Amino acid sequence: MRTSHRNRRGSQVALVCLALILCAGTASALSAVYTVAENGTSYSAEIEVIQADKYAFTEPGLLGAPVPVAVSDLFLFNATGPVNYTEDFSGAIRFPKDNYTIRYVAPLNSNELTVLLADSSMITVSLPEQYGVKNPLLGHISTGGVANATGNGTTIIWENARIAEVRYYDAFQEQMLIIFGTFWIALVMIFLVPYLMVHRKKE
Repeated sequence: MRTSHRNRRGSQVALVCLALILCAGTASALSAVYTVAENGTSYSAEIEVIQADKYAFTEPGLLGAPVPVAVSDLFLFNATGPVNYTEDFSGAIRFPKDNYTIRYVAPLNSNELTVLLADSSMITVSLPEQYGVKNPLLGHISTGGVANATGNGTTIIWENARIAEVRYYDAFQEQMLIIFGTFWIALVMIFLVPYLMVHRKKE
């Protein structure tokens, strides 16, 4: 299932269009770990599920309804080793009911990852070192997430959550924000200072 996929209206539109969503279906997750690739075009996931017999890989369509998502490098295994599964037309896989670990890779279309699970679990999102989340104008971590810098990036952990949202940015985006902000401050000063000077002279 795909993560993709903000409480603000604009964020919700971006979420539908660009983010990924992971819907756990009938599976209850013990833990879910997501690692964004160095080039930012994909992520890998490792999901532990309990007493599951189905897992669906989906993302929201234009109207918000889940649509199937193609994943790659799919691997299903339990305590005894790899387990065979069958695929159905809805983009889900089916297997004998048991506890499993599911690994897969899915594409990313934006600098945002949203996870939605059936039950509360430990959710971890790992970002490469070129991405940041600290700038509140560019980055966002949903409630309960704690970010920690590591030797090669940032790890955000939700101890007990069903939903996790991360919006991250790179150095170029941060630089553009600084340039844009500096431009507008300069523009305001150009028009405001003369006005204040004229107003003071009139007084």
